[in-house]
Amino acid sequence: MFRMKKIVVSILVYSFAALALAQQNFVVSDIKVTGLQRISAGALFNLLPIRVGDEFDSAESGEVIRELYKSGFFKNIELATEGTVLKVDVLEYPSISRIEFFGNKLIKEEALREALGDNDFVEGRVFKPNVLEQVEQELKRQYLNQGKYNAQVGTEVTDLPRNRVSVKLHVKEGPTAKIKKINIIGNTYFSDKMLLDEFESTDSIPFWRFWGSEDQYSREKVSGDLETLTSFYQDQGFLDFNIVSNQVSISPEKDGIFLTVNIEEGERYKVSQFVLNGRLVVSEDELLPYVFIAPGKTYSRRAVDATVEAIGSRLAEEGYSYAEIVPVPDIDREANTVGFSINVRPGLRVYVRRIDIIGNTLTNDTVVRRELRQNEGAAFSPSRVNRSKIRLQRLSFFDEVAIETIPVSGRDDQVDLEVKVKERPTGSFLFGLGYSGDDGALVQASVSQSNLFGSGNLLNFSVQRSDIIQSVTLQHTNPYYTRGGISRTIGISGRSIDSTRANTSAYITETLGLNVNYLFPINENNSFSLGAGIERMDLQATPFSVPEVADFINENPENDLISLSTAFVHDTRDSLLYPTAGKNLRVSAEISTPGSDLEYYRLNLDSSIYFPITRKAAFKLGLGIGYGDGYGDTEALPFFKHYFAGGSSSVRGFEARSLGPRDSSNFPQPFGGPKRVVFNASLLLPIGDGALDKRLSMFLDAGQVFSDVDDFDTGEVRYSAGVGFNWVSPVGPLSISYAIPLNEEPGDEVEKFQFSVGRLLQ
Repeated sequence: MFRMKKIVVSILVYSFAALALAQQNFVVSDIKVTGLQRISAGALFNLLPIRVGDEFDSAESGEVIRELYKSGFFKNIELATEGTVLKVDVLEYPSISRIEFFGNKLIKEEALREALGDNDFVEGRVFKPNVLEQVEQELKRQYLNQGKYNAQVGTEVTDLPRNRVSVKLHVKEGPTAKIKKINIIGNTYFSDKMLLDEFESTDSIPFWRFWGSEDQYSREKVSGDLETLTSFYQDQGFLDFNIVSNQVSISPEKDGIFLTVNIEEGERYKVSQFVLNGRLVVSEDELLPYVFIAPGKTYSRRAVDATVEAIGSRLAEEGYSYAEIVPVPDIDREANTVGFSINVRPGLRVYVRRIDIIGNTLTNDTVVRRELRQNEGAAFSPSRVNRSKIRLQRLSFFDEVAIETIPVSGRDDQVDLEVKVKERPTGSFLFGLGYSGDDGALVQASVSQSNLFGSGNLLNFSVQRSDIIQSVTLQHTNPYYTRGGISRTIGISGRSIDSTRANTSAYITETLGLNVNYLFPINENNSFSLGAGIERMDLQATPFSVPEVADFINENPENDLISLSTAFVHDTRDSLLYPTAGKNLRVSAEISTPGSDLEYYRLNLDSSIYFPITRKAAFKLGLGIGYGDGYGDTEALPFFKHYFAGGSSSVRGFEARSLGPRDSSNFPQPFGGPKRVVFNASLLLPIGDGALDKRLSMFLDAGQVFSDVDDFDTGEVRYSAGVGFNWVSPVGPLSISYAIPLNEEPGDEVEKFQFSVGRLLQ
């Protein structure tokens, strides 16, 4: 007959447990476990140091208990024997079902959860009451780093079914301590004001500022300021500069901070010499322009770092992507000079083994590969990779483009490239009603495919009817008409314009035309085009036509025109739809050939420059100049080729086409002129989720149209300022603007609110 023996043990009484189980050794025939809720029996058996069939010695009980407690899953363990059966009864710690935060504003929940994770206090893990105090202290520490010295953290634990708990963390952040005074001790070369101007932290905000948090204390911000201070001195030649100490004092109310920084400036050093050593795979003469330190100049750490980066980038262009550039200083403290030995270790030349295209379900690989400037088998070049990315972004086939460099396993001299693209819809069928501030209400239908059969070709057929214009257009573009990258565009169009309803002199034109245009790439950023067109134009006067229009039409009712066009384009923009950097310059000319019924020419210059402010925000400057005239038997530029200004596409805030010369009617209407000047400055800011397809603009417009080049008068230029919203919507580009004229004159036609669909304005 066997006797039941049982003991309740804790982690502090292992020895007692061994005595309580004292009996003859026996072979374990079975192990029974009770009390498990979340932990599986299999997991517990893996933790046990004893198995069925093992000989059990009472002295082993302490080891069994220790192993189970080490897991951290159990807060109580009971061992018992029943004959040759070992019984294990456990009480699990509850699990954390959810953690909720209340009252936190300064520090986001994600950052607080990350901080708790360092203490293993996360949802799904075991809940241990003794960890709560650590959690509270950790959260308080986070707030102390942000200058919240009165922050309070409270915890609320609620039991839930199935041995779970929910934890609520209540935060009272309190006010952020403000910096009352920053003292710098030990500076003689530079004033306190000059040094404090380098700080992000400040002890004074101008009285006229109603915003800003620069005077709020943050440990991370102060730490960054001290690094900035060190960099400032070392950039000014103080090689031995040292921050002796920095002390933070807190006011009794814990709402004020006094910061004292004790520094040793040391002596100012000059560069004595520099030499280039090592394996110079690029000649020394080619590397010298990339060295920004020179004998006799004041030592600057920034110049040294820039030299290292520039030489490294230059070697990378030759395929030495992992080159090490090590500047070794030779300091002469008696003469206060420092010389540099710049050791160049190019390493192995890196080649591109393979390029993989990922994400192009519609677009052919060849369409992507022909835009790449980094080739397989060629030396790896970061600039060529970056240029490849820009070219792909400018195709407008993709919403996202990323090129990743992947080292080849076991090869230090090879990499693979992964070109990852996210395609955007390139085909569309559009039918709808719309409105343009320039052309009024419109009905349009179009079928367009900018990536025809994945080939990169463009095919577009469109029909449009508005208050002013009726048109039918069929156009095809092959961007790689030749292997050399020459593109060809062929277009057929029919167009009727009734300007009676437009804000211009009244007349009617009906035009049927055929044109072809070739684009010749010169290099990555430059191209020129040549085009030719044949056009039949019928002109009709209306009862409202003024004499200068009616007389011209009576003399030239039907006109056959052969025109030639050319253009030079310099384009370094990082994107066609959403540029944030680069410039676009277009110089173009259009001339009707001698022998045409009307002989005229037009010259145009359009340019825009984008200056990046952040990764997505930019400042844009734009300039447009146009000039035209007649020649041969045509005395002046035909009126239907006149330039106009005003409206959503030029000087916003003024009615479309309203600026410039007017006709001779009793109620003079805009007549346009042979010369136009338009200027624009815009601040472009992404809005919403930060995507570039939605941008807010704050702009200044200026422009005017003149009847002759000699009539140019800056006093006649009109100015406006306002805000705009641009969205590349599913139905096409949408632009909305509100502008206020700045120098409106009597007779000007003002239209502050304007919008258009189908034209992206910035």
